[in-house]
Amino acid sequence: MRISIRSTGRMAPWSWLVLLFVGLSACRGPLDSSAPQPGAADSPTGLEAADQHLIILHTNDIHGQVLPLPATWLRDVQPQPMVGGLERMARYIDQTRREAQEQGSDVLVIDAGDWFQGTPEGQLGQGRPVMEILASMGYDVLCVGNHEFDHGVQTLVDHLAAVPMPALLANVQEPSGRLLPGTEPYRIFERAGSRIAVVGLLTTRTPAITHPSARELVWNDEAETLRYWQRELADECDWVLPVTHMGLEDDVALVQAVPDHPLLIGGHSHSLLREGQLEGQTWIAQAGSKGRGVGRIDVWIDGRTKRPKSIEIQVVNLFEDTVAAGQAPEVAALCARAVAETAERMRVVIGSITADMSRGREAWTSSPLGNWVTEVMRASVGGDVAVQNRGGLRANWKAGPISRRDVFAILPFDNTLVTLTMSGQELFDFFAARVAAGVTLELSGALLEIEAEENGHRLVGLEIGGRAVDPSATYRLVTNNYLANGGDGMEELTWIRERQDHLELHRDVIEQELLRGEPIEPDGRSRYRILTAAR
Repeated sequence: MRISIRSTGRMAPWSWLVLLFVGLSACRGPLDSSAPQPGAADSPTGLEAADQHLIILHTNDIHGQVLPLPATWLRDVQPQPMVGGLERMARYIDQTRREAQEQGSDVLVIDAGDWFQGTPEGQLGQGRPVMEILASMGYDVLCVGNHEFDHGVQTLVDHLAAVPMPALLANVQEPSGRLLPGTEPYRIFERAGSRIAVVGLLTTRTPAITHPSARELVWNDEAETLRYWQRELADECDWVLPVTHMGLEDDVALVQAVPDHPLLIGGHSHSLLREGQLEGQTWIAQAGSKGRGVGRIDVWIDGRTKRPKSIEIQVVNLFEDTVAAGQAPEVAALCARAVAETAERMRVVIGSITADMSRGREAWTSSPLGNWVTEVMRASVGGDVAVQNRGGLRANWKAGPISRRDVFAILPFDNTLVTLTMSGQELFDFFAARVAAGVTLELSGALLEIEAEENGHRLVGLEIGGRAVDPSATYRLVTNNYLANGGDGMEELTWIRERQDHLELHRDVIEQELLRGEPIEPDGRSRYRILTAAR
């Protein structure tokens, strides 16, 4: 047998043979047949008596959201009802299983990655308590997400050893060619009379956006991996269901490159696809983020072909009355334990703001929250310029009191502040590369002059402290250690030799500023100036 997989990293020439052997050995045994026997179910017209009903429940990008959140989209309802949270999610899963059993339908429960990073509860034990909650919720498979690597590869391996979970990761291997311990490339389920192979894929961009140890792994091309398993599993299943943590744009590219999949369940981009998105012949499903809702896919399986004949997609908002019939006492107890460990410290009010402060959304403009955060960064260590990636600010602030939980909401990652000493030319080149790549940063101490061109944008001017940058002068750039270590593709920052990691958490610096007691006045002035291209 000849196996060829294009790799984005180092791969031993025999590694896919090992992957094949381990994967097939793990999955060609007895199939999972724990679901109730299928029977009649409400279904669309045009189906035959032999057709059977499968309910797929799916989540993605939970990010440790143990507690419910306000339903902020219901602006005209005051107070806004609470929605989501892991206990309600577990109750909805239990409720759906009970209803399906009564109807004679089957259920498959899937998560598409990013389990814990993002809340105080998610940070407990570097994510292990949240993994314990998820492991008790009855998921059939969970795809590994990029944030699962945030505390390092070994930490994830240790977590998976301590908390066994059906974790899927088909396109990532150790340098030896072995699967990452605790993961499988796929699992096969028999549901609604059909044999379904669920394959888990993680974006190959992960090494650039997580812990540096992820760069030591082998990251294989997602499309080539899916094509490989589709071919290898042809005789083992009736259809392949990709579960990905790649983002909607890459999911679209994936199903274009590897068609003939009725359905793909995704994550990573936090896309709320309330009725799914049809790309060619493939339905793409994604359920937003933070556990506000659960995706529900009703699939009617053709009794003759054993493949999906009809697919209906929705996202169910997890209000309390939505899950009234569900029970999840074990999950409730685990959630209560996690919240109890964080509640007392997180509820303390440490400051206030006079008006709403939002994070940045539009290109080439600054945000009130980004402006304030970077001003604090720069002032705290006496830098000339401060830079914060927009993806590192994870929430907005409402006017009024600010608690420690609010600070954690905007800065959930355990980043520290780093000062890099750079020449003016290095600083200009750094910003020019970001502009050319279409990356908008939050800034303090700098003004970027950008010229719009036919094929993008170009940096034409840079002011530091109100003056044009001096290419030969020395400047102090303050950023977080994630960017300083090359995160978000900023590899050139790793080349700066003169650096100081201040070893203080970024959110602790923000907390100290709030504790000064003066209400914060938002500043929405942009640190970008767009120029009209010369004719």
